[in-house]
Amino acid sequence: MRGPALTLKWRVLIGLAALVLPALDGSAAGAEKRFDGVVLRIGTWGGTNRDALQDAVGKNFEALGGKIEWVIGSPQDNFAKIAAARGRSEPPMDAFEILGSLVPEVIGRDMLAKLDYANIPNAKVLDPSQVKDNLVATWTTQEMIVYNKTKFAELGLPVPHSLKDFADSRLAGRVMIPDISSGGGLEAVGAFAITAGGDEANIDPGLALIHSIPRVRFWKAGGDLVTAFKSGDVWLAMAHAGWAVRTNYAGVDVGTVPPVLGTHTGLVKEGWIGVVRGTKRQAAAEFYIDSFLGVEAQYQMAVKTGTFPVNPAAWPRLADTPVIKDLMILDPKAIGNMTKLDFAKINLSQWNDRWNRTMSQ
Repeated sequence: MRGPALTLKWRVLIGLAALVLPALDGSAAGAEKRFDGVVLRIGTWGGTNRDALQDAVGKNFEALGGKIEWVIGSPQDNFAKIAAARGRSEPPMDAFEILGSLVPEVIGRDMLAKLDYANIPNAKVLDPSQVKDNLVATWTTQEMIVYNKTKFAELGLPVPHSLKDFADSRLAGRVMIPDISSGGGLEAVGAFAITAGGDEANIDPGLALIHSIPRVRFWKAGGDLVTAFKSGDVWLAMAHAGWAVRTNYAGVDVGTVPPVLGTHTGLVKEGWIGVVRGTKRQAAAEFYIDSFLGVEAQYQMAVKTGTFPVNPAAWPRLADTPVIKDLMILDPKAIGNMTKLDFAKINLSQWNDRWNRTMSQ
């Protein structure tokens, strides 16, 4: 299960990116192409994420005559839409974003077309583990302990470093973690399991630890977490660093700490994108993906949404970016020591069943 989440030889890759990306970044790879009249349907989240994608990626496609239609929904929702449309002349979207937890099932359902990487030159600088025949990583998140620095200082509470700290009775009713059905829910359950001595095949110790948190709260949408911090109802949470960034933008002085998880510190969640089998706009979708992987788009998405770039050439600039530099881990060695869950070893129905049984007690 565990092992370095990223195997990037980052200095080499950043150097390579510096050489090749001037010719590849943004829409440059498709500078001689036109997409006049092409309407590209992209499945993704709404709100801030969609707006950031439009500004960072969509505009590059539209500058070449095309138009983006955003199919709004969680990866699970969009996955269901595609599955329901199997056998029709065209799928309901041309490409969609996929969480790591969905990858095994999406691959198993044979829903994605094989990618033509000649149309996605920016993928050359990604870690090899993030490039597959029919999908490619577009971002990662750093799952963090997020805490209200002002409140912790007022109460004389130590900075938390372990998920076991969530059970401190002084925090009763002020702790929030992802519901298993949320975007970060599986990572949260896995992280609590590892903390309590379990793993992907044995989550009961982690569920027991969650159940021991006095009056624990659960969030299903990250915006709920930001609201809870802003109102003062929550002082401590588990969420990816991007939600800490957005909470800071909302005026709350929060800090982040990567949780200690066995021999590793920190947990990474990966986001992917694939082109849906049967689309008539595969080349356009691949142009979109290539633009998404460009340095500027990767940087802008990090600043606006708090995702962490998969393109290593975007990393150095983050070190000089306010808020981001304080709430994300930017040291490549520390990033390399983060872990990630092995979803091939996770029985999702069993996890959901165990969660429902434990949380209803």
